[in-house]
Amino acid sequence: MADEAEQESGGGKGGLMKLILPLVALLLGVGGGYFLGSSMGQKHTAEAEKLEPTQEQKSKKPEEMVGAMFKLDPFVVNLNEPKGNRYLKTTIQLEMDDGGKKEAGKGDKKEEAGGHGAAPKDGAAGKSPLEQELERRKPQLQDVILALLTSKSSKELQALEGKFRLREELLARINALLVNGSITRVYFTEFVIQ
Repeated sequence: MADEAEQESGGGKGGLMKLILPLVALLLGVGGGYFLGSSMGQKHTAEAEKLEPTQEQKSKKPEEMVGAMFKLDPFVVNLNEPKGNRYLKTTIQLEMDDGGKKEAGKGDKKEEAGGHGAAPKDGAAGKSPLEQELERRKPQLQDVILALLTSKSSKELQALEGKFRLREELLARINALLVNGSITRVYFTEFVIQ
């Protein structure tokens, strides 16, 4: 009878275990949650720090942060449609990365000093080798771009993923042609589907 009274009043080993187990589970849950939360917080903080500009990036001038641009003439192409009644009008600019190489015109310094040097006939004074190559290869670039654009449907290009895929394909095909540098990014400054 003493055992029955002890169990009813919550005493004894059974009652004590009923109190201790939930308390231990609660403490483990709180401790685990704190540990998990703090480690995830550190991870997010580290990721955020990576995204923030470094001191070196902050000290750069805006013109140093973006490469020189090469603007192509606008393209108007028929899209690959069953009825053939849709077209795309787009303007593309290419961001160049030529490793900082600039090639001044051969007679630039003489002209500035009043000398007899002549400027290059092709207008290459102050243009990088990559920019000069892009000028010379403009018909090839246009052909590669036209071939790719006409292979796309309006459904492909209206989706955001389609534009990103087109940008990557253009980048790969254009860089395959180049010798004096590379294109780092392709920008669509106009993109209209009718």
